[in-house]
Amino acid sequence: MAAPALATAADESFSFGLTPVFLDNDMNLLSLLQAYLAQQLRRPVELVKRRTQEEIWVMLRSGRLEAAWVCDLPYVEHAEQLALLAVPIYRGRPLYQTYVIVNKASNIETFDDIRGTVHAFSDPDSTSGYLVTLWMLALRQTSPVRFFREFFFTYSHRNTIRAVGSGLAGSGSVDGYVWEIMK
Repeated sequence: MAAPALATAADESFSFGLTPVFLDNDMNLLSLLQAYLAQQLRRPVELVKRRTQEEIWVMLRSGRLEAAWVCDLPYVEHAEQLALLAVPIYRGRPLYQTYVIVNKASNIETFDDIRGTVHAFSDPDSTSGYLVTLWMLALRQTSPVRFFREFFFTYSHRNTIRAVGSGLAGSGSVDGYVWEIMK
């Protein structure tokens, strides 16, 4: 979670941006997050969702959001403009994982086996949904254009999972947390 500056007026609503890593159907989690933030800030909290990481970052940078849950890639790229407020804890530690997934019906068993597939990335500003796979390709001295038959962005980890599950993509890069929640 990062913020350019925190407002102080207790009667004004606090705008908090959420990236697509939050699943829309997890209303209980979103309600708990909203209630927790409102209690801690002692003011109403408005949760703001957008389709892409970039949209949240633009809103945060322009002052239309007071704070946001952001991926670590945009945070690192713009750290001079942001203040780190919190790091999420998952399974008792600050755990962050990327899963490269394939349809169960495929014969793919290793990362190298996804060569020549249509690959679904989650978001170009996502560490788990893009950057880690890019790094794995760089270790092989290749790029998405040379490694995959085609690739595209779904702008949501959930949509990447759906694209692979439906056969629209042969492989995909997703956040481990989202995978575990959807599983």
